[in-house]
Amino acid sequence: MARVLLDVTMSLDGFMAGPDVSVENPMGVGGLRLHEWIFNASSNEVDAEIVRGVQAGTGAVVLGRRTFDVGIDVWNDTPFPAPCFVLTHDPLAERVEKSGTFTFVTDVRDAFARATAAAGARDVRLMGAAVGQQFLAVGLVDEIRVQIAPVLLGAGSRLFEHLGNAHIELERLATADSPHVTHLRYRIRSLPEAQTGLREEDRAESGQSALHPRG
Repeated sequence: MARVLLDVTMSLDGFMAGPDVSVENPMGVGGLRLHEWIFNASSNEVDAEIVRGVQAGTGAVVLGRRTFDVGIDVWNDTPFPAPCFVLTHDPLAERVEKSGTFTFVTDVRDAFARATAAAGARDVRLMGAAVGQQFLAVGLVDEIRVQIAPVLLGAGSRLFEHLGNAHIELERLATADSPHVTHLRYRIRSLPEAQTGLREEDRAESGQSALHPRG
C-alpha cells in the first residue's frame, strides 16, 4: 500500500519558501537557502542517505499549480521520475516529459486515488504548501517529514496554516541531523473523527485497506 508523505524543508520559523515566489525566484526571495543541505548532500552521509531514500522511494507526486508553474522550467522534466498529478482549479492538457507525465486534476480525492494507484508499493510525495494543507485537512497523509534548516526567513509561505482548530496527534518515528539540517519524521497517530471517517472511505474507494489511527 502506498504511503502518502508530506516531506518538506522549512526554516526554523516555519517557512517552506521565502516571500514573492515567482518564476524568477521559485523558492521565493532567500528561499533557496533552505535546500543547501540537498546541494551539499554528497559531503554528509546522513543527508546523502535521506536523498537516496527520497529518490528510490517516490512512486508518484502530487503538486499544486503554482509549484508546477514556477518549477517546470527549473526541472525541464518531472521533479521525480514518476507520474505527477497537479491539483488545480485551472487544469491543462496532460503533459508528457521524458521521466513521467503531468496529469491535471481538480479534486483532492481524485488526486489521492490516482497517485496511490500509480505509486503501487512506493510512496506518494506531496509538494507545495497548499497541497499539503489540503491533504492534511481531509486526513490523507500517513507521515510528515520535516527538514529544519538553520535559518530564520522572517516571511514567506508557511506549511501549517489553514488547518482550522482540529488537533492531529503525531508519533515521532526518527530524528537525524547533520551540519546542514535536522531531519524529523512523524507518523499520523490520530485524526479528528470527521477526518478519520473520510480517510477510511477514500482509501476503501481506491481499493486500499484503511489505515486506522493509532491511539
